[in-house]
Amino acid sequence: MNHCISWRRIFIYFFITYVSSANAQIEFAQSVVALENGTVQEQKINALFSGTVQVGKVTYDSDCFLQEQEFFYLVGFVPGDVIKASDITAAVELFSKKNKFTEIKVDVAPGENGVSIHFCMKGLWTFNKVKIHGIFQGKNIFAQCYVMGRGDPFDRSKHKHSLIKIKELLVHSGFHNSQITTRCEYDNATQEVTVHIAINRGKCFRVGAVDVEVSSEIVEFDCDVLQKELQRRLMHNLSGHKCTKHLLSREAESLKAYLAKKGFLHITLEFEQRTDKSHAKINGTWKIFLHQKREFVFFGNSFFSKRELLEKIVTFGRSAWLLPASLLAEEILNAYKSKGFWQVEVAAQEEKERSFFIIKEGSRATITAVEIHNAQQINHLILKKQCFYKLLKNKQYDVQFYDEAICLLTQLYQREGFLACVVVDHTFVPSEKENEYTLVVTIDEGNKSYIASVTIEGYPDLLLQGPFKKPAAVDKVLFDVKIIDEQRSWLTKYFQELGYLHPRIKAQIETKGQDVFINWVVQTGEKVRFGKTVIFGSSRFPFAFIEPLICYKQGDLWDQEKVKQTFKYFKDLEVFETINLAADYANKSEEKPVILKLQLDDPYEVRVRAGLELQHVQKYQTFSGLAYKIGGTALMKNPFNAADQLRLDLDFARSHREVVGRYRRPLFFPTPLLSTIQVYSIAYNQPGFVGSANDIYTVIQNGFFFGLERKTKLFDLGCNTGCEWMKTKIKNSYLQENLARAINFKPQLIDKMVPFFFIAPTCMTECLDNALNPTRGFLTLMSLKGMVPLNRKYKDSFFVKLLFEQSCFVPLKSVVLALRFRFGHIFYRQLCAIMPSERFYLGGSHSLRGYEADLAPPLGIFADDDADDHFVPRGGKSMLNGNIELRFPIIKKIGCVIFQDFGALSGDNFADFKPENILAATGFGARFFTPLGPLRFDIGWKWKRQSAVERSYAWFLTFGQAF
Repeated sequence: MNHCISWRRIFIYFFITYVSSANAQIEFAQSVVALENGTVQEQKINALFSGTVQVGKVTYDSDCFLQEQEFFYLVGFVPGDVIKASDITAAVELFSKKNKFTEIKVDVAPGENGVSIHFCMKGLWTFNKVKIHGIFQGKNIFAQCYVMGRGDPFDRSKHKHSLIKIKELLVHSGFHNSQITTRCEYDNATQEVTVHIAINRGKCFRVGAVDVEVSSEIVEFDCDVLQKELQRRLMHNLSGHKCTKHLLSREAESLKAYLAKKGFLHITLEFEQRTDKSHAKINGTWKIFLHQKREFVFFGNSFFSKRELLEKIVTFGRSAWLLPASLLAEEILNAYKSKGFWQVEVAAQEEKERSFFIIKEGSRATITAVEIHNAQQINHLILKKQCFYKLLKNKQYDVQFYDEAICLLTQLYQREGFLACVVVDHTFVPSEKENEYTLVVTIDEGNKSYIASVTIEGYPDLLLQGPFKKPAAVDKVLFDVKIIDEQRSWLTKYFQELGYLHPRIKAQIETKGQDVFINWVVQTGEKVRFGKTVIFGSSRFPFAFIEPLICYKQGDLWDQEKVKQTFKYFKDLEVFETINLAADYANKSEEKPVILKLQLDDPYEVRVRAGLELQHVQKYQTFSGLAYKIGGTALMKNPFNAADQLRLDLDFARSHREVVGRYRRPLFFPTPLLSTIQVYSIAYNQPGFVGSANDIYTVIQNGFFFGLERKTKLFDLGCNTGCEWMKTKIKNSYLQENLARAINFKPQLIDKMVPFFFIAPTCMTECLDNALNPTRGFLTLMSLKGMVPLNRKYKDSFFVKLLFEQSCFVPLKSVVLALRFRFGHIFYRQLCAIMPSERFYLGGSHSLRGYEADLAPPLGIFADDDADDHFVPRGGKSMLNGNIELRFPIIKKIGCVIFQDFGALSGDNFADFKPENILAATGFGARFFTPLGPLRFDIGWKWKRQSAVERSYAWFLTFGQAF
């Protein structure tokens, strides 16, 4: 009994001691400046209390906008927690990284439930962004002249300096009478300054009168003749042109080159300009002072022009006129010999102001054959084909081709494991014909090198993984430089996945005879984990919307893929102008805070587009004319401060009309989703039959839907549900019955507005290296669309539409093999009850490229008023389509394609898929790669024609790959 009482007393004693020690440390209110001029005062914070204290209340006030949720996220503790002074220091350090507070004061006072902590924050005015007005093109160039970046303390002196730089840029562009006005917009809540700069460029000044003043230190030289010649030259090149810095610099270089040909290698050049604001002209005087003259005269040159020979001399610079002619002749001699003129003779003579070079070029050496001595391990034919192809093709000797061939030779041997291979000697053996030679290259192959052992200092277990794992069936592994690159790449990725962002990996290679010993030395550096995310500056954007979009968690090992995915989530919202995530390496702890810079885009944006398009083709030979195409987009970004977007698209052309309104907003559930509400009204004309200038029917679609979308690294999942009113209208009432029969469509549905309820789930997975021009990877698309008529009168129009698509891209060295398969089917209804706009069609630039758009069989036959039969697109209930392409490059931005397309459409039954109904088209195309994507030209020939009037081929010019 006494034993139990003693233990109880000990427990009570320690409990009272702990509570008293926690509370006794704060006996009265204290206040310290924890952050001053960007420096955290750690010692002052530690003086607040020693040991641990219990938090009773946490409050803050700030003269600039700081959200409560963000504040508590960065502070890291809440009432009831037990903290130390270092926790306050860590919180203040995170606040300092926002680069927004010039001073943070921490007040600590005792309370009933613990210590009350109050943060008092004083912000500073920072620069937000610069907006350029009065300029429609090239705004970014002027914005780059502004020397302050977002988040920098706003500095008036830097602001003035930026305006000076903008003024200089305008002057250099030819605008010498421009006016710049500025207005600073102050946001008192966030304490940010947005600078508005209005630029009135005025007239662009042009070059007016140009005078030339030539003077020389050469006593006997008459400057008048040269001055008149330069006056004429400059007036011709400059007068009336825009007076830009680029123009004047270019002309100065041209003058120097011209005078160098005259023998004046050392000159002083100055342009003295006079501004005539009343006539918007720049008059000026070129002041040229000529130093010593030395003219170079060449005789007998044929291969090199006088200009080329002079350029070789001018490479010596101003000192060229001091060098003796014999030394310059050596340079000319070497230039000729490098091009195969081995019997060339260059004689030099000097006069007072002139140097003469008498050149006897002789004949140029021709390389007719190549012999490689001591080559035992690699076939001679392979060496000649892969290394000396250019040299033999060019035939005439060029040292550049020889050096390239020797480099390829050594690289080839190194790839085969001959690390010690060297070129011992090379000679040119004359043949029976004059000036024809055989190049004899003598090499020392050395021994083949095999990897004897591989070690990784400190990590022996890694030798059983990745590229280090030796195949059981192989006794010796041939050494290849690529093995080193492969192992280094694997080690780098391995340690980065462990959280070591910047490992230093070095290979120590030692050779003994045929054996190669590889030792990897790994310096991992510090391990990096994700710390807290600090929003740079002050932002009104809700912090609650930012947290769900961050793919990483505090304490996770650093993963660059998670950073990229986070960036993608923010980018997909389309409301930010600037997005940047970076680790703060100034922090010495393992957990590195992530600095997130987000800058909202301008809230309003209007885009206008206009163009022309070719309308209808008559008998494949003539166009019926040009059709207008105009449109525009109005955007409101983040109107309700919820990362939302309101968009209105208007497009009008002679053949179609689209009005689409859309509101998009993210929904931050445990799994973030992107919601969309869309209202639309679309009408388009279906092109007519061959030879017709009219449309056969008009499709009208009016409706609305609500959609949800979830994007991950690999998958894009979505589902739309809504209502749509569809109408198929045939303009010519006299031909309605014939046209309905031709397209296999119920006459009862013509000119009737049929309401539908629809639901359309989709799933897409994409793993491509480049979305615009993929070279490897795959893309899978699956969609299902169910449409239920809302009016019982049209209950027979119910259907479910399935579409599956699979694309694969396989690199074969420089060639890409592209494959695509598509399958579609409409369930439950016959073809005649399916709206024409929902049917499957083939033909066009993205399916069967031997057929015009939608004109792949089966086609309907329509008889006009003259009893002439015409083919019209009918579509199908089921569809099969396959495409095979070989894409290969030609030169830098031009590629070529060979393709084979297959396809088939069926009516009401799968039995319609018969071998004789399979369509095919073969052709080729060209690709011109632009920043917007590849500009594509394709031409395809169909394997069989439906009628004699049908053209056997079709061509297309458009943007983007076929798939």
